[in-house]
Amino acid sequence: MIDEIIKKEECCGCDACYNICPTDCILMKNDQEGFWYPSVNNVECIECNACVEVCPALKKASIETALDIPEIVAAYSTNEKNRVESTSGGMFIEVATSIINEGGVVFGARYNEQHLVEHYYASTLEGLEALKQSKYLQSKIGESFREVKKYLLEGKKVLFAGTPCHIAGLKNYLNKDYKNLYLIDFLCRGVISPKAYEQFLKSMENKYNSKIKRVWFKNKTYGWHRFSTKIIFENGKEYIEDRYTDVYMRGYLEGPLFLRPSCHECKYKTLPRYSDVSLGDFWGIEKIKKHLDQDKGTSIFMVNSEKGRELLEKISKNLIYEKTSVKDIYLGNSALTISAPLTEKRGEFFKRYLEEDFSDLVTELLKPSLSKRIKKTLRKFRILRFIKKLLKMVYHFLVH
Repeated sequence: MIDEIIKKEECCGCDACYNICPTDCILMKNDQEGFWYPSVNNVECIECNACVEVCPALKKASIETALDIPEIVAAYSTNEKNRVESTSGGMFIEVATSIINEGGVVFGARYNEQHLVEHYYASTLEGLEALKQSKYLQSKIGESFREVKKYLLEGKKVLFAGTPCHIAGLKNYLNKDYKNLYLIDFLCRGVISPKAYEQFLKSMENKYNSKIKRVWFKNKTYGWHRFSTKIIFENGKEYIEDRYTDVYMRGYLEGPLFLRPSCHECKYKTLPRYSDVSLGDFWGIEKIKKHLDQDKGTSIFMVNSEKGRELLEKISKNLIYEKTSVKDIYLGNSALTISAPLTEKRGEFFKRYLEEDFSDLVTELLKPSLSKRIKKTLRKFRILRFIKKLLKMVYHFLVH
């Protein structure tokens, strides 16, 4: 049984075991940190071992269709609205639109009424709106894998977008290559605890004395490079802070304080990839192709298979794009293959996060140590001393 075999630090919570179980005796339950793990009803279990066979942490997913060397382009949509409202360059919405226009369905992450994230499928262009933008917490897959298979067997084109571990879990669940299935993953730093996210929302509601109406991560009000977290409240007030000041993004990027344990040693940050296409923010594009950066978002579009080439060709007329290379990705997005570090502060966060205000706790944990503050002060002092010396030299030159 899967809950007796899989190590907790290896389980990615992809729900493949939940979807494959023929007796529905597996439930995905939250632990104290808020992450889902399989729990098996021993009475109903028939010991078929299907859950073990489908687990991507125990059985590596197939990469038979992957290109030996992925092809990389830097790209953005010529549709200004799609570009600005998307996380980076609007590539996902362009691909998804092409699939919908061919009568297909698209699976991706959306917010539910509680502002939590779940996987959902869209079959209309209107339905795609809910799938735009990155949602910075783990998405609940639910029965999406079963629904994907149903549509595939009906002959529909299916696009499934998710984390690299979602893709590996889905491939194991399907256990064959479907010509009408297209897979997109993204350059994932790691998934955030839904319960930690709820504590963040609770902190914001207390501060603004109002329920939340909308959450929008990576909002581009201050530009793509200074992406912001924007929250709109029912009382009309708004919270907007950029990546350097928003406590949630700081906890995610600077900590990291609240990632799933498996994300710190991710098994799915591989080359070749399991997906047909990998998407991400092309941080550092201004250093190699400055003309492709208007601070509105530029995407990494990594072609991993022939299907990936097909998808790029479908949308190429709607893009501005140029070829680049894998090494260019590492200028600013090491999440391609490198896992986020595991720190002691993560453990401290989860010991206290249910009892203390989220914002106060994150601010405290990310406060630089005394030694770092001293070094920073000394560095400023040296810079000021240098400036004074330089000014004296300029003055001496001018008067003589």
